[in-house]
Amino acid sequence: MDGIEEFMESFGFTVEALTLFFICALILMVNFAGGLFSNIIVSFGGPIHDQGLTKRTSFRLALVSELFLIIYIAYYHTVLVPGIETAEIIFWGFIVLAAPLLAAIGAQLTYVAFAKKIDGLKKQGRQLERAQRDGERAQDRMDDDEDDD
Repeated sequence: MDGIEEFMESFGFTVEALTLFFICALILMVNFAGGLFSNIIVSFGGPIHDQGLTKRTSFRLALVSELFLIIYIAYYHTVLVPGIETAEIIFWGFIVLAAPLLAAIGAQLTYVAFAKKIDGLKKQGRQLERAQRDGERAQDRMDDDEDDD
């Protein structure tokens, strides 16, 4: 454990350096695992409908972990250790940028593994949406014909 403490001290962290290291490592691992599991869960679900980036599980996981990380940084540098040094800013910047990047990497790794299945489910989702739109158009035409009578 001396190596970890020396590593953290090189960034200027002296108070709770080991705890801080494990919290950051946990956040990074959870983001990576969340990215991995997000596409695994999607691939074993039903038809996939097109959705924006903000509705994806991996994005939401990254957002929640970023929020937790920012709250912890604020807590650490206001309650535990007042003030912040340049080396600490570099460390926190790396952690804040690495967390969502690891979630994206994890999601891409499992997408490669399940690409065929996910693409098939996306195709089913598009077909269902198209059938629903066609059904609504047919219903609208039937309603228009009834109004004309």
